[in-house]
Amino acid sequence: MKNLYALHSIVAVNLCMCNIVQAGVSLVEDSALTPNVYMAKVISKTPIIEKVSQMTTKNYCEKYYKTTHYTGQGTDSIPLGVTYPVTTNPVCNIVTSIDNAEVIKGYNITYEYNGTIKFGKVNYDPGEFVPVHAGL
Repeated sequence: MKNLYALHSIVAVNLCMCNIVQAGVSLVEDSALTPNVYMAKVISKTPIIEKVSQMTTKNYCEKYYKTTHYTGQGTDSIPLGVTYPVTTNPVCNIVTSIDNAEVIKGYNITYEYNGTIKFGKVNYDPGEFVPVHAGL
């Protein structure tokens, strides 16, 4: 059975004058599910960054406890008295804040396909290779 995601390399060798050999490698995807789809080498990629504002609401609650007053700072000091909170229910404050974040929405890419340099935009990190349909 044919491996659906195998990459095969085709090496083209051109002999020139002066005994110099030049070789070029182009990668082709062998897939029965995606006919005429080839893998092109990504030359460069630049993230498309968008600033997004996000509003968050948090409920901060504080519970007040009793405070015991002592005559000194040592362990042998004598308690003078106790101050109790006005209420035993927690005091809550709702705080709303707006945070700004940077989100990567996609990538502007430069890739080589069929000996030419092409440009494109994808909404995912393309990695080292990007799929290209043969008709493009």
